[in-house]
Amino acid sequence: MPLLAHSARPKQGIPAQEYEKHVRAVEEMARTYARDAAQFWIGDRSKFEEAVAFAGRSHDLGKVDEKNQAVLRSSAREKLAVPHEDAGVKYLMERGQAEAAALVYSHHAGFPDLFAELLGHSRCLRREPEAENGWVAGHVDERLPQYAELHHALFECVKGREAEAGNWRLAGTRWSGLTWRLALSCLVDADHGDTATNYRNEVSVKPPQTEWDKRLAALDRYVEGLTGGDSKRTARNDIRQLIYQELRERSDPGCRFYACDSPVGTGKTTAVMAHLLRAAKESKPRLRHIFVVLPYVNIINQSVETYRKALVLAGEDPMRAVVAHHHQADYQSVEARQLATLWDCPVTVTTAVQFFETLASNHPARLRKLHELPGSAIFIDEAHAAIPSWLWPQTWLWLRELTEQWGCHIVLASGSLARFWEPRGIIDPPQPLPELVPEIVRREAQGAELQRVHYVREPAPMGPAELGQYVFDKSRPGPRVVVLNTVQSAAVLADACRKAGHAIFHLSTALAPADRDEIVKKVKDKLNDQADRDWALVGTSCIEAGLDFDFRFAVREVGPTASMVQLGGRLNREAEQTSAVLAAVSLKIGSGGFTEHSALKTPTKILERCFQHIDVNALPPAELCTMAMKKELEEEALGKKAEHIQNAENKREFPEVAELYQVIDENTVTAVVDKELADRLKRHDRVDPLALLKCSVRVRRSKVGEYSLAPIIDDEVYEWTLKYDPELLGYMAGVLEAGLTDSGRFLGV
Repeated sequence: MPLLAHSARPKQGIPAQEYEKHVRAVEEMARTYARDAAQFWIGDRSKFEEAVAFAGRSHDLGKVDEKNQAVLRSSAREKLAVPHEDAGVKYLMERGQAEAAALVYSHHAGFPDLFAELLGHSRCLRREPEAENGWVAGHVDERLPQYAELHHALFECVKGREAEAGNWRLAGTRWSGLTWRLALSCLVDADHGDTATNYRNEVSVKPPQTEWDKRLAALDRYVEGLTGGDSKRTARNDIRQLIYQELRERSDPGCRFYACDSPVGTGKTTAVMAHLLRAAKESKPRLRHIFVVLPYVNIINQSVETYRKALVLAGEDPMRAVVAHHHQADYQSVEARQLATLWDCPVTVTTAVQFFETLASNHPARLRKLHELPGSAIFIDEAHAAIPSWLWPQTWLWLRELTEQWGCHIVLASGSLARFWEPRGIIDPPQPLPELVPEIVRREAQGAELQRVHYVREPAPMGPAELGQYVFDKSRPGPRVVVLNTVQSAAVLADACRKAGHAIFHLSTALAPADRDEIVKKVKDKLNDQADRDWALVGTSCIEAGLDFDFRFAVREVGPTASMVQLGGRLNREAEQTSAVLAAVSLKIGSGGFTEHSALKTPTKILERCFQHIDVNALPPAELCTMAMKKELEEEALGKKAEHIQNAENKREFPEVAELYQVIDENTVTAVVDKELADRLKRHDRVDPLALLKCSVRVRRSKVGEYSLAPIIDDEVYEWTLKYDPELLGYMAGVLEAGLTDSGRFLGV
């Protein structure tokens, strides 16, 4: 009777999977993933590949235990009697394969505090015997020779190494934290992928070829179509064309890390892509992927739409050539793994939350896609707004490692790029970063920036009714845009303005991506209607970056300086007005439903000081943002947070890094707002991961019970059951109707 790796699912007509078939597939895939990633690494590639492959060969060794085989042969959905990772760890440790043992230990539980594990108890990366009433470790130790005999009848024995190779003090430091995560990613993707395929939840779909030469030629044609013709020859278009050509032709094989400070409306979306396509095709070996990292989910589809028009080749599936990765879609349970979004397409457009928190994660499901990152071009757009200031010191080290050791090519870009790598006190020591746009071109592009927007501070705090009256005062020209710090505050103001009879649009993460797309289209159409200007768009910070909006007046709740400057990029974009006004305001917290974003206290204080002590309108945007970032990190609490993250990373305290490194400090779940899609998930139908992303929202885990979310898949995917308004308030319509709003303090953007 063959050994089993996975039990049968009789109701779904799925037979049990044999141990040999699963383990052989995982080892082969894990080795392939490791080889593909390590071809770009400057370290010992063969040992990296070997460690990952040995982990793949040994990861399920404990499943051959007779108690586990009895469970696997049963049709009941029972937990394995003996934790199966323990045997593989013991087996590999006896052979001096320390790195492979750590990977096996972590492929379900996630990376531990590596040094604490090796110093805290003698069993070194073995599961604590007390966790299973004290018998598991002894049980496995006694039966390990039997396990090995059964295993070696099917697979070659893992070769032993010298005793020092198994020394944990050395093993923990032989690889950087990032290298450990990349190695685990290779193993997890192989294991999760084969398991999901076995249960018919996941079908392997080969992505299109990179074809960087052809995509660059297609982009050239697209840009030429935008700028060609005498009717389109304006000074602004001339600057766009100049920047496009400069970035497209910029080619220096020895430089893999650039800054791109180019004002709003100068075509960064296409110009930086042209530069990255050229870098991708000229690198040796050629780069594997291009990633575009954006700060907010709502601007992903705008960028994806542009890139699909410009980069997709004839006969390709646009959804696979350029993929949109909206929010967290990393699932651990077997039932949900088919819904995971991977990074295997030529071009992936994703959020800063997804990208950076993946770099910091210790969680297997989240790390599954990370091994695709080596040998990639990475465009971090609106970089000043991508992550909080205290995350940049450690992030800078990861980005440097990716460019210097893993073959990546990175561009940090923004219209108001904070040069945090230059002043002392942020990056230690300060380091130079070459400019992608030549200085003479930058000066020409930035010439009118100081005159385009004027910032003012309104000192008196306002409640919803007062703020609505202020926004729609006839003395303030429309169309108008208002950005508040929390989802609830934005929904409360939008609801109050609608009830007061004002024309209003609302845009925040309370709406699913598909519904946000429709609202963005409506707003763009409305902006083109010159006959009706008396209306406003109200939302959260997701409005600020990247969207091609052009308003005449803006209101921004006090918060990060960079956010205020970025919202200024949605005003007077073509510099047709002498100067547009952006008013920074305070809210009456607790009044009528307005709430406070507690994580923004320090950035808010810094902005207040800027208005009090300097002329914010006299400084170029990049200089103002850099100064504010430096002052934020000089605050004791934030400075200590930044230092704590770096110390934890250096000590390989993986859980601590993952907990501290949060772009948005929220523990959320997926809530499906489309009933038909929810019903399909309940029936276990195959669902496209992109469909799930487009028709769901993220809701704080602490609100699952209060909001009456109905579970669909374990504790990972739920159905939204309260009222949902796709045209204005999204899920906040149900929260307001049910009287479930928070009072005073609320964390959520």
